[in-house]
Amino acid sequence: MLKSTKMLSLVAVAALMTTAGCSSKASRDAEKAESSGPIKVGLVAVMSGPLAEIGESHKRGAELAVQQINAEGGIDGREIELVIKDEKGDPNTSVQMARELLSDGVKLIAGYTLDPDCLAASPIISDGGGVLVGLSCQGDALTQDSLTDNYFQLAPSNTMLANATADVAEATGLETWQGIGPDYDFGREVWTRFADALGEDKTGKDVYVPLDATQVAPYINSLLSALPDDSAKNTGLFMSTFSATTIGLVKQGEPYDFFGRYGEVINLGGSTPTAEALGADTPPMTFVYDYFDEAYDNDVNTAFVDGYREAHSKRPNAWSYEGYAAILAIKAGIEAAGSADADKVADALPGMSFSGPKGTFEFRAEDHLLMSPVTAWKVKGDASQDEGFAVLNSRAIPAEDVAPAVE
Repeated sequence: MLKSTKMLSLVAVAALMTTAGCSSKASRDAEKAESSGPIKVGLVAVMSGPLAEIGESHKRGAELAVQQINAEGGIDGREIELVIKDEKGDPNTSVQMARELLSDGVKLIAGYTLDPDCLAASPIISDGGGVLVGLSCQGDALTQDSLTDNYFQLAPSNTMLANATADVAEATGLETWQGIGPDYDFGREVWTRFADALGEDKTGKDVYVPLDATQVAPYINSLLSALPDDSAKNTGLFMSTFSATTIGLVKQGEPYDFFGRYGEVINLGGSTPTAEALGADTPPMTFVYDYFDEAYDNDVNTAFVDGYREAHSKRPNAWSYEGYAAILAIKAGIEAAGSADADKVADALPGMSFSGPKGTFEFRAEDHLLMSPVTAWKVKGDASQDEGFAVLNSRAIPAEDVAPAVE
């Protein structure tokens, strides 16, 4: 009986050793596959609905970066595989897409367009062991009160944009400014920051347009009714609208000579797609946003612009820049960490510098904000130009001149 029990015990031990050996081998095989297969990077962008133009630009920029990186041998011999999800500009969908990526083991993520989407998805990704490099999210809360450990902000914050816009406005010498923006947190926050930077005695009436509004004449009339009857045009117009809203303001404002009533027009945001859509109808305006291709002269920018023009027969815009730069940031994080493990990448990114189309800059360690310039460029409609508009000037405003102080 004792012999039989002893034999059974030996068999059990052997079975356990065999099971453990199989488990260990399976684990080693999984680790080998994880470190030798393609590096999957999630791209979460608005691919449908009224903001799809933005998401398509993000996608084009990211795809170009992936193509160029893979053509050069990938990252330590591993290619990048882009996994694209449609966030639809909706916080609930944004969270769903984050969870889908994490569930599929995709933990390196570039994503999101609107601040509410980043605010909703960032803690989900961070808690799930992922890392998120924001695309167009700019809210100050993301790098302040709502900062999560694994979130990194590529785009200039609302404070940076508003301070840069105030710098451009000051240079015009105009006495007062009216404001029109989108009716959500971004529009209200940048107007408040702009007023603070410029001085509240220099700001007048402000109105806010819902993102789904197609008729903007009531907002035009509201501003014009508060405009002084002043032929000297001493009032400027501050805009933070973009895409269809800005185009609507130009088209529907024509009977009112809307833009002609102001001494200067500054559009925080918008970017070149606005001028491309309006062509010769583009009123003289200065865009203040993340990127404009002619403002930067370096090898990375040349590769980006040339590659984009070859693929799409047009100049890249700020959104395609953000998609492109986000992939470069993730690549640099993997190389700095010596691993594609998301937690290790997240540990490597604070204080890390990387080279993008705007130059070489770092994610500030204290708040994970990329300390890169804000860009200003002035355009006007010109039918003699191939694009239908002329670029009058462009410049980069250094981050250190406009970034919020770190508390």
